[in-house]
Amino acid sequence: MNKSILCAAALGLVASPTIASTNPNLAVDSVDVFESIFGITEGKRRNHTKGFCFEGRFEPIATNITRYTNSPLFQASTKVIGRLSHKGGNIDAPDDVPSDYGLGLSMQDVNGGITRMAVNTLDFFPVSTPEAFLELNQATLKGKEALAAVKEKYPEIKAFKAHMAKRDNTLKPYEDMSYNSVNSFYLVNEQGEKVAFRFAFVPTSKHDISVETGSDFYFDNLQKSLESGEVSWNMVVTIANPQDMVDDAAKRWEGEHVTFNAARLVIESITPEGKCEDITFDPTILSDGIEPSNDPLLQARSSSYAVGLGRRLSEKSQ
Repeated sequence: MNKSILCAAALGLVASPTIASTNPNLAVDSVDVFESIFGITEGKRRNHTKGFCFEGRFEPIATNITRYTNSPLFQASTKVIGRLSHKGGNIDAPDDVPSDYGLGLSMQDVNGGITRMAVNTLDFFPVSTPEAFLELNQATLKGKEALAAVKEKYPEIKAFKAHMAKRDNTLKPYEDMSYNSVNSFYLVNEQGEKVAFRFAFVPTSKHDISVETGSDFYFDNLQKSLESGEVSWNMVVTIANPQDMVDDAAKRWEGEHVTFNAARLVIESITPEGKCEDITFDPTILSDGIEPSNDPLLQARSSSYAVGLGRRLSEKSQ
């Protein structure tokens, strides 16, 4: 067996029997294609390679959320280890070129339960399945003709590209961006009742770029923002309507929904590297009161993160 898979399995992190049973090599192939596109920075993540760590707190602010969930996360303040990052596998990704970004969170609640979150600045995903995402990345390596064929096969890619073309591409610091779950989850209450939801971390205030811009200004800018006041996001929960596609991250939820601010994420300090480096921000690691949906992309992320973690830990041990 591949050494990286052995390492991940030893940590109990190779998740999702569903993915493994349909394509046992899917997670490995997905990580392999990222390495082919971006190269390998040994000991580092294969995706969201460039980034830095932070510590902070997660504070519940909604009282009505208890009707939906008994999660301890929404009952008491929780310490957070997190990471802000650029998409892709380029360790030298420039800060002064607008891109998409990620936010990873690891929290241990008052009952000892661990919850991980991995959210990003995408509004929705370009494809609906991990197989389609793998094909899209493989086509990127092959060239224009292969990409055109994949776009024809998966028309949701065209809708994604059209949406991205209309987005505001103004350069902003990490702290001024909203980060979306993209995938769906379930809130579970004391009675065992489940309701599907998505969520976003939305900045509580605007932060300007206040340092000289360059290829690596994000860290310094966030440090200056922390010195000037609070850097925080509201966790905005959106409850699914009956017609919403819960298990398809390529489908947006349209129209009016029940939404509310469930909690506030506050950054207290940042470090170039730190406790976040060896954490896999697997979004299927959830404590009581929250469950993953059956979205195949959500399960695939878990498996791919495990393979990536195994590889970088193996490289560090050499």
